[in-house]
Amino acid sequence: MMRMVRSALALLLAAAVLYGMQHTRPLYSDITSPIVASGGMNKRVEARAFALSLDSARVARVLNVETFGKSKTYTSSGVWVVVEGEAEAKFKTLGLTSGEWLSRSGIRYVLTDRLWATIEMMPGDVYQPGLPRRVLLVFEVPEDAVAGGTVVVAPTKLLPLNDEIRIATTISGKDIEPAITIRRNEERPPWIVLPQR
Repeated sequence: MMRMVRSALALLLAAAVLYGMQHTRPLYSDITSPIVASGGMNKRVEARAFALSLDSARVARVLNVETFGKSKTYTSSGVWVVVEGEAEAKFKTLGLTSGEWLSRSGIRYVLTDRLWATIEMMPGDVYQPGLPRRVLLVFEVPEDAVAGGTVVVAPTKLLPLNDEIRIATTISGKDIEPAITIRRNEERPPWIVLPQR
């Protein structure tokens, strides 16, 4: 009799353990998701392969770009988010090809592709170990996606278990400027954001 009770308890315990394992296992997307390093503005955030710090994040309704003696005005149905900082590879030459604006609601907005040919900005740059380099990220987002936004940068979005840095910005929805100008510069960094603060 005692033997049957022990067997029944062992069977119930095994079933409970299997049920718990089945319902608490991580999803495949969680297992292969990026390895995230997080931080805030004006702080150096280090991942395994690269480091990033952001020192300026500004929002404007109109974006003016002055390059090679010509000026072009970009408008948007949303707003422009212009982020400046510094990136550095840690161990080997590295390109950072993925930049996103993560809104408070979880929606991701990729870097704008409207300016790449006019201004030297990410994702076109290559970063060397021990040589920090200025980085410029420009996003076009809806106005309600600005407050509480986070900048997400990674070498690529295609590889599982890759590094990813997330930096929370201090922008509120009330910090919108009428216009920002990005002017090409002959020295380093290769741009100037105006009006300067």
